[in-house]
Amino acid sequence: MPLTRATVRNLYYGSGNRSRLFHLALTALDVAAIVYFLATVRIEHVSFYRVIDLAIFVVFFLELAARFWIDDDRKWFFFRPSTIADVVVLASLVVPLLVENLGFLRVLRTLRFIRVFRISGSFRHLLPIRKRQEDVFTATLNLLVFVFVVTSTVWVLEARVNPDINNWIDALYFTVATLTTTGYGDITLHDTIGRLLTIFIMIFGVALFLRLAQAIFRPAKVHYTCKSCGLMVHDPDASHCKHCGAVVHIETEGDW
Repeated sequence: MPLTRATVRNLYYGSGNRSRLFHLALTALDVAAIVYFLATVRIEHVSFYRVIDLAIFVVFFLELAARFWIDDDRKWFFFRPSTIADVVVLASLVVPLLVENLGFLRVLRTLRFIRVFRISGSFRHLLPIRKRQEDVFTATLNLLVFVFVVTSTVWVLEARVNPDINNWIDALYFTVATLTTTGYGDITLHDTIGRLLTIFIMIFGVALFLRLAQAIFRPAKVHYTCKSCGLMVHDPDASHCKHCGAVVHIETEGDW
């Protein structure tokens, strides 16, 4: 199959099985890179690791170039948040190859985490998930990715400066204890950046964590458009629209 703009565009934006598998392949690449970033946080990068950094840079650069090639509005391509994050990740990979003592740039590679959310759409099409379960599945996946992102950020920022965090599991323990407001206090972030990160987790992270958890454990709503008022979300066992009182005919599978 010739590598044309239309072909590449279909891989990125199509809805067929080939496009979905392509998205999963990209996600697998992102996950592999993230695992590498996390595994080498406390390792001084010698020549071997710099070669790996360069190889990852080439792959990510080609992927970014492909998205630029197929974009319809190239003038604004580099002003989009996702593109800016990718450019920062590329810089964090190549600058330490040219200038010494810039290992702190590895922190910026955590921005690649935002790309992992793309796995949600790919898996939703590939797995046999019923419509009623789709919102719960998406919320569960987003919650897991959110906890992973926060934990990995704690690990990357604190691994070299905090004696209480010796591995990724320690960072996960601190993150879950903070997000659930348990706060045992046996692991704390002492430095200024760590304290700012803790404040961010407590203010924004806890609220988002509770919202995602609520979406999982609260009974899911059913998507059905009321013919009278247009309300699109109803309780699974609803017989009348809560907005206008009209009778609604929601199809069920006999579970209610």
